[in-house]
Amino acid sequence: MFTPAKKRFGQNFLTDPHKAEGLVAALELVPGDSVLEVGPGTGILTELIMKSGANLTAVELDRDLMEPLRERFGKSDKFKLIESDIIKLNLGDIAASSKFKIIGNLPYNISGAIVEWLIEYNDVIIFAVITVQKEVAARLKAEPDCRDYGSLSVIVQSYFDIKRLFDIPPGCFTPKPKVDSTVLMLTPNKKIDIDFIPFRDFLRAAFSQKRKKLANSLNSRALPDGRTLTREEIEKYLVRLGKMADIRAEQLTLSDFLELYRMTRE
Repeated sequence: MFTPAKKRFGQNFLTDPHKAEGLVAALELVPGDSVLEVGPGTGILTELIMKSGANLTAVELDRDLMEPLRERFGKSDKFKLIESDIIKLNLGDIAASSKFKIIGNLPYNISGAIVEWLIEYNDVIIFAVITVQKEVAARLKAEPDCRDYGSLSVIVQSYFDIKRLFDIPPGCFTPKPKVDSTVLMLTPNKKIDIDFIPFRDFLRAAFSQKRKKLANSLNSRALPDGRTLTREEIEKYLVRLGKMADIRAEQLTLSDFLELYRMTRE
């Protein structure tokens, strides 16, 4: 029985079998792999994953989808279904001794939050193959001096190498979204050894007023240790970086932000 998509969950079910095969093929599955599927929905990806012989943990929030999924796949000892909001799931608790390959067509309304969840658990992830709104994909991959470049770009690129795989048009989903989607592969890169939450908050503050000077955006912002930065302090840090004091956040590279953040922690 087909369960209609629910707007409150941001559901758009993938229905195109060729796109589904492309997504699962990107996982390069072999029997015994550990896979976590974010929002299995109607099971189009789930079925293909199960055929590979991988061990699948599927995480679904919509209770109306749980029983159909259990009926189709629950007889297999390689299938586990968890009813949970993915961003509330402690992936470390279920990773045991193996790392996960992640797959999912992410709900548009919380895709950014799920990507941040992936960052939090990047140490137990081999890689993630995710479908996001095309404009979100552009933000994730954006470079400095680009309109799409922002705090999300910097924070995700700090923890993952990002590869664009292919686009999916609206007609491949039910209901049809109003925008195109893009499939990305995120592979942990371990470029930095910095606590995620304070660094994320620092970047959000830096980009909070993109049209203004970075020193103004960070002025009086609280640091994790409770200190606040003055405009003069920030300008001195920027000069130490070899930058103009009136530079904007969108003009700094990832390495610039890492060095600037470290300076503020001295």
